[in-house]
Amino acid sequence: MRRLGDILVEQGVLTADQMESAFSGKPREMMLGDWLVRQKLLSVAELGHALAEQFEVPYIDIDPANVNPQIARLVPEDFARSHQAAAIDICGKTMTLAMVAPDDIETIAEVELMTGYQIQPAVAMAEDVSALVGRIYDDRAVARQTIVDMKLVELQQTALEDDDPTNAILAAEQEDAPVVRLVQAILSGAVDAGASDVHLEPLKPEMRVRYRVDGELQQVMTIPNHIENSVISRIKVMADMDTTENRRPQDGHLNVFDGGKRVGFRVSGIPTVDGQKLVLRLLDEGGKTFQLENIGLTPRDHATLREIIDKPHGMFVVTGPTGSGKSTTLYAALQYLNRDDRNIVTVEDPVEFRLAGINQVQSDNEFGMGFANALKFIMRQDPDVIMVGEIRDSETATTAIQAALTGHLMISTLHTNDAVGAVQRLSDLGVDNFKIAGSLLGSVAQRLLRCVCENCKRAVPANEKLLDAIDPDGTVDRNSKFYKGDGCKKCLGSGFAGRIPIFEIMPITPEITMAIEAGVPHSKLHDLAIDAGMVELPRAGLEQALAGRTSIEEVYFKTSGDRRSSESSRNAAKRRDSDTDAA
Repeated sequence: MRRLGDILVEQGVLTADQMESAFSGKPREMMLGDWLVRQKLLSVAELGHALAEQFEVPYIDIDPANVNPQIARLVPEDFARSHQAAAIDICGKTMTLAMVAPDDIETIAEVELMTGYQIQPAVAMAEDVSALVGRIYDDRAVARQTIVDMKLVELQQTALEDDDPTNAILAAEQEDAPVVRLVQAILSGAVDAGASDVHLEPLKPEMRVRYRVDGELQQVMTIPNHIENSVISRIKVMADMDTTENRRPQDGHLNVFDGGKRVGFRVSGIPTVDGQKLVLRLLDEGGKTFQLENIGLTPRDHATLREIIDKPHGMFVVTGPTGSGKSTTLYAALQYLNRDDRNIVTVEDPVEFRLAGINQVQSDNEFGMGFANALKFIMRQDPDVIMVGEIRDSETATTAIQAALTGHLMISTLHTNDAVGAVQRLSDLGVDNFKIAGSLLGSVAQRLLRCVCENCKRAVPANEKLLDAIDPDGTVDRNSKFYKGDGCKKCLGSGFAGRIPIFEIMPITPEITMAIEAGVPHSKLHDLAIDAGMVELPRAGLEQALAGRTSIEEVYFKTSGDRRSSESSRNAAKRRDSDTDAA
């Protein structure tokens, strides 16, 4: 067999001097090809083609999405992992076997024996084979197989009941095992996929299971309707919910252990016309670190936020839609404020994460512990810092403002589109403008943008129409480079992997305080905030796009609505002002 180094030199990929220099520095335990790739002297594709010539077999760049799982599972998982070999195709009586070592005659013979096919070996990279095996045998694939197992159990149960009705109890006990495996596979699959939520939706003809990954819903499987009640009941039992109640909404909480770590799920169930719909929110306590410096704040925003919450009393609010990362920001602020000389109390619905050294109260309206009532009781507990999960109604807003005005630092969330909108929202809830002006320290609006996949990102010219919409003043060079992901195996073709937050922080200056007290329109308050140094969400997103962390399309679609609403409010206010002047 020819040596790999000689082949690379003959192909003109490397010079003899480069090969000699690389070989002399190679660690003894590392393969030459892997070392050359690590040293960036060789691409993975170039290595693959060189190995193909060395072993005289084809090279295959495996795309797991294009491999039939039924074919791949013809080779047992343990064997595929230990021998670094995976079946990827069948043509007639021949099976193509992707192998890291395609000259391994024993492995080829064993696969021929266990499958009955004649093997055509092909060379593939070790990480590609591992990725394929991992995807084929992941928990979602196990879940699909479990559905088949449950159907078989159902058929066996029918046969047993026909033979002897007393065997029905035994058959029902046997049926539990597949249900348990199916639910465990769904939950573990969500953890492995990095999902934030799991949706189980009772549609016809099959229940749909979807994961929300990086803010986007993705369907992962369907469950036949004859099984869905068993699945729903199993989750309800785990979450300590009433399995006999199907007409009222319910909430619960369950824990699973995945890979040695404890992962919590907040469960919410509502009745629909087709059955019970469950949504499970992942609460990965082991994977969360709540530190201000680690939540994605730019140095500018980090300094501004610290300046706001370092003040001894007043109100600070975080705004944004559901799933925009508000809770993470609140918890990071609490951790920053957490000291031995401070009494910090929270009231939450629900308590998503446990924070050491902080007194957390679960809101419960049935026992008179809604947000407003809980706040009244907390005020008698000598608190220094109070956190309310959300200001939803007039009573909570009034009580929270009162707490901020009486020497406490109050932190909470509101549902508004932008930071300036927090003022209008509090006013809509019945709080007087002079009280808002006297208590508000600052407000933050935030969004989560998907990050461009680092494995397949490439530079692209600016989309001028989108750039004009985001940056109408032309402050950004139209020749600037932006980035997008082409879609690859690591990001499953989406072009995105992970998310990054952007922030819009409105500090309260004396001018803004006077404007709030005077009840000025949203547009004028917005202009004052810009003059005070507030960076709007579209601009904050544009900064992340210029840095190559996200795409300009992502910025536009996640923030353009905010800009349109902001501009329409501003234009409406200008029209009102013009009408007043004319009158």
